Amino acid sequence: MVKTILKIEGMMCGMCESHINAAIRKHFDVKKVKSSHKKGQTVIVSYEKIDTRALKKVIDETGYTLKSVEQSEDE
Repeated sequence: MVKTILKIEGMMCGMCESHINAAIRKHFDVKKVKSSHKKGQTVIVSYEKIDTRALKKVIDETGYTLKSVEQSEDE
């Protein structure tokens, strides 16, 4: 498993979190995705690494700003 932490700017509420989660589920094969507008981050658990350029494109298309991506192997 791979854990990916995204720092995202522009999320203001629970609907923003849902919008980000839905976009990620639609474009990537993920096991779990959870966003927090309070923390300004989204945590993704996936079977394989996700291409950061593709992530940026998907987040940009939602109208939010991807500030950073951190990926690590998760047990």
